[in-house]
Amino acid sequence: MATAVCQVQTKIRFMAKTKWIIGPGTLTIYPKRNLRMVGIIFFVLIAALIFFLSRSVPGYSAEFTGAYYGFLLLIPLLLILMAETKVIFDGNSRVLYKKIAFLPTGSIPFDDIASVEPYEVLGSGFSYKLFKKSNRHGRGLLVSSGYSKATHANLIAFQQEVLPKIDELVFANAPVIQKQAIYDFRFFKEEGGVYLLRDNKIGSLIVGLILIGVTVAILLNPDFLTHERSFQKILLTYFPAVIGLALLFAASSNIRFDKNQRKIIRSTFAGRVVKEHPFEDLIRFQIIRKTTNFIYSGTEVRTEILLPAKNKTITLILKSFIGTKRIQRFLDEANTILGRI
Repeated sequence: MATAVCQVQTKIRFMAKTKWIIGPGTLTIYPKRNLRMVGIIFFVLIAALIFFLSRSVPGYSAEFTGAYYGFLLLIPLLLILMAETKVIFDGNSRVLYKKIAFLPTGSIPFDDIASVEPYEVLGSGFSYKLFKKSNRHGRGLLVSSGYSKATHANLIAFQQEVLPKIDELVFANAPVIQKQAIYDFRFFKEEGGVYLLRDNKIGSLIVGLILIGVTVAILLNPDFLTHERSFQKILLTYFPAVIGLALLFAASSNIRFDKNQRKIIRSTFAGRVVKEHPFEDLIRFQIIRKTTNFIYSGTEVRTEILLPAKNKTITLILKSFIGTKRIQRFLDEANTILGRI
């Protein structure tokens, strides 16, 4: 009697950036493997520095020297440890597990996963992140290294091998839930088929008027900046007015979605300048997460709009959010007005 033997092949990718291991029912990704090389380089440099200091700066106690050198070596060792961060998609339990080396750091049921998408970082390329249904536009979970070019060999292999495996494990058997149209709008004020985007601009108006008032007060008191140089005097006099006018410009603008004409209308300077864009020219919404000195400072929702006459695209800032959990609701309202839901 013949015996059939089934051989299951496990595919492993070792590359300079993202590493992954594809099994029959699992997928393991090391999104920070590039930190290993950084950690090794730092380790060698710090070890060389320690050797130099031990030879050229004698006189410290052995306890102090050991503690100081140990602290210095801790930095590259932490980087090497972080390089072993891994994300495990377990198709049997339908749960994603997060680990740093062998230490578990959390888990996410597949049913709570909304998407795996490229996440753009202004000025520094993009990486792939996993987003939960409860916060589709938050920080997300990193599932790839960062890439500055779309032609990177590791990125192309990731897109061809890893993304289809994630679709197979996570989304292939997931139920399709249709979006429901929204009738009670929170971010738009409707009047006769025209939806005005709500935006509290009282703060910008008040601050703008105050800054313009500062410039007026300086001009009415010419002796106030007598001892300043000419350039500094001009800068201190007119800079507040420039900022104030910019804030007044922002406070006097509004965005409307006209469902009757099927147009997005942006008016500025209290309605003196009006620009209109057909709904059909709206390509997509962009979610831009902003940081200041590596500290989160808010998230902007923008639209990318095609200008057919000029054969180019522009971006229009719709709304800024401090948190991210309300962004999906805003997008659902906008898509309802656009007729996409």
